[in-house]
Amino acid sequence: MSKLRFTQAQRAAIVSELNAGELAAKLSRRYGVSIRTLYRWRGKCADVKQPMVDSRRLRSLQDENRQLKRKFAELTLDYATLRAALIRDVRGDC
Repeated sequence: MSKLRFTQAQRAAIVSELNAGELAAKLSRRYGVSIRTLYRWRGKCADVKQPMVDSRRLRSLQDENRQLKRKFAELTLDYATLRAALIRDVRGDC
């Protein structure tokens, strides 16, 4: 029985199908490779592509966190100002 050879592009396409939610058993039958081989290919592809995706995601989350902290600080200051004004109004100090 001869082995099927897949190029890197073909492997990447198959792995993208797997990552898109296609069942490994179905892909295994369709392409004539074992399920273990599919997951091994996915692991190898993830090693190459994952760090770049992770760094972009991390940078995006850090930016969002920075914006949320800034907004929280603004809202806290607004709350303190309004609370102080309300207390003065209740006491009649205005």
